[in-house]
Formats: sequence, C-alpha cells, structure tokens
Amino acid sequence: MLGERQKEAAAELAQWWDGIRHGGVGSHAVLLVGPPGWGRTTVLDQLPELVSRADGAVGAPVRINGRTLPDDHGQQAVALRDGLLGAEVRRHAAALLCRSRLRGAPRLGVGSLLMSSIAGTMSLLLAALTAAAKGSFADESPADASSAAARAAQVVAAVSASAPTLVIIDDADYLEPGHAVAVIENLIDQNDSQVLVVAAVDLGSDVAAALTSRARYGPTAGRVHRAGADPRMGSQSRADLVAELNPHLTKAQAQQLARQTRTFAEIFAAARSQPLS
Repeated sequence: MLGERQKEAAAELAQWWDGIRHGGVGSHAVLLVGPPGWGRTTVLDQLPELVSRADGAVGAPVRINGRTLPDDHGQQAVALRDGLLGAEVRRHAAALLCRSRLRGAPRLGVGSLLMSSIAGTMSLLLAALTAAAKGSFADESPADASSAAARAAQVVAAVSASAPTLVIIDDADYLEPGHAVAVIENLIDQNDSQVLVVAAVDLGSDVAAALTSRARYGPTAGRVHRAGADPRMGSQSRADLVAELNPHLTKAQAQQLARQTRTFAEIFAAARSQPLS
C-alpha cells in the first residue's frame, strides 16, 4: 500500500530498471532521498514486485539493509561482501567462470568490462569469481577487509553484463561512507555492466553527498541520480496521505489522525493493520 508520492517514486525507479535491463545505457545509481518515516522502505519493499510485473525474467534482487550491518568497519565490509554475493549472483558467477575457462581467455565473454582492467585486477576478479561460484571465501585479513566489498561489487558488475541486476540498499547512511562509495562505484562504473543500484538515504546524507560529488568526473560521471520524490512530511502532507489511504474518513478525521502521527511510516503501518475509523 503506497501513497501517491511513494507510487511516483516507485514508478520512476521501475522506469530506470526498464532502461537498464534493455542494455546500452550502462549501470546507474538512483538515490531515494527523504526523512526517516517517509516510507522509503515501503517503496523498496514493493519495488521487486513492481519490476517483476514489467519483466517476468528478472532474478531475485540483491537486498542490503544498512541497519543490520555490523558497526565495526572490517566486519561490515565482510558482511557487505556476503550480502552482494548471494545465491543468484554465485550461480551466474559459476556460469561466467565456466564459459571463461572453456574459451581459455581471461575476458570472461563480457566485452570490454574486464579487458579494461589491468592484469592484477583481472587476476583478483577471477579469484573472486571462483570464490563466488564455490560459495566459499578465505578469511579476510584486516588489511584486506576494506577491499572485500569492492571486489564483491566487481563480481556483481561482471555478472550483470549477461544477467541485469537490481541492487537495493536500504538505510545506506548506516554504511561506513568509504564502504558505501566503494561498493556503489564498483557496481556502476563499467560501461558493459547492467546494474541498477537503488539506495535509500536521509536528507543531508554524507553518503549521497560523496557519491554525487565524485560523479561530476571520472568513471561514474553522469551515473548517480536523485529520485524526484517529494520529501515533505508536515501535518498537511500527513493528512493528505491519510485521506489517500482511507477515503472513507472525513476531512476532520483525517486531520485528527495526522496530528496523532509523526511520520508517513506510522500511517502506512496503521493502514495495513486495520481500516482506520
């Protein structure tokens, strides 16, 4: 159940996915910006179903919730790696690795995506693909922990060249900013990849500021965008949402409920639990 603003945001994200899965535009990141309680998680929860209705062939999206990740930077990097390399990605990585070995070449059959890498990076990526395909990873040393998530993002990008991938990051501001930037940039900075990253961030987000600033130049130039969601959540906005979700209420009842709630999320929860009266 979504309000009009949330429907508009979800529709915009679905349009981004539709463009990316058809190829030719590369990978992009779209930031869903709004205050806590606006309904960002509600939009993200319904996005996979929305895109699957438009494209029955879409695989399971990669879903990461920043709130559930460890606070320790090293442990968070490893948790990000494991979240990125789920069963669907590992399956495609195994197929990609098999094709690469059968062809006897390190280019993995995905055009310039890997050919653009230096030999050392290519070797690391092949090792990461092998680990992803097996579903097993060597323990990361403290020195390696910071690059674990970035290497996993490279695997997802390589896989996406033949299997377009939707990556959803809820509450991205809970990620260590360096990890967040490294992961998202490695997901979207290759022309041959087909990844849509949707990241929910707060107003005034440090992660969003870093991504948009760095996207003014370099490999991610023009690849980071902000969804056109209306972030307002005042009393009148809440009353309008109550009226949208509960058209049987009078104007006075809608305004009364708006005064009793603080966020859109509380209104969504009340609307899901029972009809408001």
